[in-house]
Amino acid sequence: MKESLLYLVSYYLVYLEFTLILVLMLALALSASLARWRRERHEAQSAVGREVLARAIARSSDSPQDVATFARLPWTVQQELIHEFGASLTGSGRERLTSLGVRAGVARRAEALCASPWWWSRLAGARVLTALDHDCAAMRPLLRDRSAVVRAQAFVWAAGRVDEAVIDELVSRLADPERLCRFTVQDSLLRLGRPAARALQRFLSDPDRPGLPDALAVARGLALPELLDPALDLARHPSDEVRARAAAVLGMLGGDRAVETLVTQLDDHAYPVRAAAARALGDLGAWMASSALLRLLGDTSWPVRRESALALRRMGGVGLLTLRRALQAENPFAADMARQVLDLPEAVYQRATA
Repeated sequence: MKESLLYLVSYYLVYLEFTLILVLMLALALSASLARWRRERHEAQSAVGREVLARAIARSSDSPQDVATFARLPWTVQQELIHEFGASLTGSGRERLTSLGVRAGVARRAEALCASPWWWSRLAGARVLTALDHDCAAMRPLLRDRSAVVRAQAFVWAAGRVDEAVIDELVSRLADPERLCRFTVQDSLLRLGRPAARALQRFLSDPDRPGLPDALAVARGLALPELLDPALDLARHPSDEVRARAAAVLGMLGGDRAVETLVTQLDDHAYPVRAAAARALGDLGAWMASSALLRLLGDTSWPVRRESALALRRMGGVGLLTLRRALQAENPFAADMARQVLDLPEAVYQRATA
């Protein structure tokens, strides 16, 4: 009797195991079929939406039928297509995409997401509004969002806004604690160009503001005349990094005052500042500073000697004569650096000075 009971128990356990395997295989087959169906459905809806957007952008106006068709598509499909088209459109094409997004309710839903308590929802809304290049009040609070990735996306959106309040907020975020945000702010300000210059000038005029090195990096990229006076003032800043960045800005702007300041910086106690000043003088082709650069070929810092020699070579005839004169210098460091730079192949020299 005991053996029969054990046999029945083992039989039912095997039967149960076999049944579970069949159920699991059936579930996997159904799951794969469902995933394939959803993928095919998504691709079909994307194809419809892509055709609608292409037709709407090619026309001068949106037809109500196209707007209605796009509005009926799932939100995920709408997002993907807005990002796909928004990444490559400019001018009138971007305007027609924005118009369709507004009329189809996509912009309204994205604005609602920007007020979500969840950072990923706010990010999704901000990305759609950025792709649409849609100016709305919902995006402005995101410039100070508690999430760094949301703030960074808002900074990308701000690059398309020639709005004094937005630009002031953007410039103030040069002191953002997150490196991602600071980098995005710099990129957005460079894309804005001249409209950002006045706000940046005000920012640089306060020597106690945090974020001055990043602001000077933007000023170097913009290279606008209104940034000259703040750069001249910051060339005397207590921070070595700020003085070096200011020298780089002066090397882009030029002028007599810039050259005079850069020559003064060649005697700075910090070697990064001396190196930056030498490079800036080379960028300007300031041959009148060749004698000062000749002296720096014997500097105790290798970067300073290198930048001084490269700067002399960039100055053309006068600089080359100075380098050849340095070959006979009593200081072995100066003679060695002059020889190294004179012997550089042109391609290597171009990369070194890029």
